[in-house]
Amino acid sequence: MTVSTHGKRRLADLLMTHADSPFRRKHPEWAQAMVSESSTLLSDTERLRWSVGRAVASYHAPGVLDWATYPAALGAGVVLMTAYQWSADESLRTVTMLSLIGMALGALQPQRCLLSGVAIGLVVAAVNSFETISGVRPAYEATAHSLLHGARWTVFTAPALIAALVGGYDGRKLRSLTRVRS
Repeated sequence: MTVSTHGKRRLADLLMTHADSPFRRKHPEWAQAMVSESSTLLSDTERLRWSVGRAVASYHAPGVLDWATYPAALGAGVVLMTAYQWSADESLRTVTMLSLIGMALGALQPQRCLLSGVAIGLVVAAVNSFETISGVRPAYEATAHSLLHGARWTVFTAPALIAALVGGYDGRKLRSLTRVRS
């Protein structure tokens, strides 16, 4: 399949516009330099190649994807904790798993450590409540429980919050050390 000359130019312009927005927020001087350089390109093929490279560079620039990192990590933490909770009964290992995930999320985004702790801590109660409401239980669960049983597991929010706060503290310390060295 070949792209027409008009199509190449249009695609190149779309890619450059797309790449421009993250650059403008975090690195406006880089964005301006790229706009200046792209104006020197003569052929549509060169322009298209340049715009693809510019889009790739915009995602590799420092700080550009910061907005996506924490939501992806939080989602992964919730999924991981849910999968663990579905496969293992509440125990000391559950507290350890909650704490590790909470600490990692707290260190990743110290300013959101409370959100991290609450979200991860509520997973156990949510899984237990899901079991009660749906009637679908993991293999290790022999009896049905009430919603009160699920609500009691909100107690796991406390260790997750503590771990996330510790992670947030460590994350702040690490950031301050890296700023001093830079």
